[in-house]
Amino acid sequence: MAMRKVEVRPHGIRLTSHEQTAITPSRSPDQGSIATPKYTLVKADTTSAYSVSKMLLAQGQQQATSVQIAAKSLQLVGKELSQMKSGLMQALSYGAQNIPGLKETLAKSKQNIETILHQARFDGKKVVDNELRVRLDSADIRRFSIPGLNINRLPERAEQIRLDFPQGQSVMIQFDGQSDGQSTLKMLDRSLIPLGMRASLGEDGSILFETQESSYRQMQQKVMVTGQGYRFPAGQPNTLTLTPDPEGIAELGFDLSSREGIKNTISKINQHLQQVHTGLDQARQFHGELSSQINNLHQTKPALSIEEVNTRLEQFQSSSGKFGKTFEALNAQANVKRHSVVGLLR
Repeated sequence: MAMRKVEVRPHGIRLTSHEQTAITPSRSPDQGSIATPKYTLVKADTTSAYSVSKMLLAQGQQQATSVQIAAKSLQLVGKELSQMKSGLMQALSYGAQNIPGLKETLAKSKQNIETILHQARFDGKKVVDNELRVRLDSADIRRFSIPGLNINRLPERAEQIRLDFPQGQSVMIQFDGQSDGQSTLKMLDRSLIPLGMRASLGEDGSILFETQESSYRQMQQKVMVTGQGYRFPAGQPNTLTLTPDPEGIAELGFDLSSREGIKNTISKINQHLQQVHTGLDQARQFHGELSSQINNLHQTKPALSIEEVNTRLEQFQSSSGKFGKTFEALNAQANVKRHSVVGLLR
């Protein structure tokens, strides 16, 4: 009977006393050894740890505070406007000259309103604008136009216009007399950006300028315009009065010269009072929405504590080590030569 000899070469196989086999994979030029990865456990830092829910909660609380400041300020403004209306109603009945100190009282009330609105701030930002609207992000913005500066005015005439602002800044506007004015507006807007201003187009074709309220106050409602004789006179700069767009509480004036003037003044105050009521309704709506969002955040599952995060990191490290060892053993078994396995089985 033919005998067949099978040679089994050593292949990193060791038999222990407990008949357990440890298999070490053979090395080949295109396969390196697999080392068990080492993980360094980095515990979460309490000082830098935060959660998205906590961040949103903080933002919601800040907005709620801003809305409360706005509502309180509007209530004070409404009180001043009511006092002004009461004095004007007396003047309408008895005559302005028969109400001692009326003009001074009205001027003081308006000054109080301006002070209230200036102090209605959260984190340095105004929360009520000149129109008595609740604006948590853009209450400091003022818009205005320059009389006669309109893209629909003499569109066929080419003209270069220079604007000199009281802050010592200037900008050039070039009308080419050919385009529809949109390109002129875009060029003007780019030129105004370094000055902290922007330009847009009004419904009637007028050019609207936008700037911070502090810059608007520095202008003192004046701008110097130099043209070439078409849209504006040529030669010396012309001082023009800015037109607020739209007019607000800062532009409120008092005409006590006639009964009709008093009526018009009362009508303007009534408009501002109506805007105060609208602003208070807006503040209540904001506050209700913010309260609902904050309550939802409170009811959500709380974020993991620092101890829970560290525990999960330790579990992950332990699991990662077991996975690495298991993968190494499977990879070693997959690389054992077939004839060696057959020899072991025999």
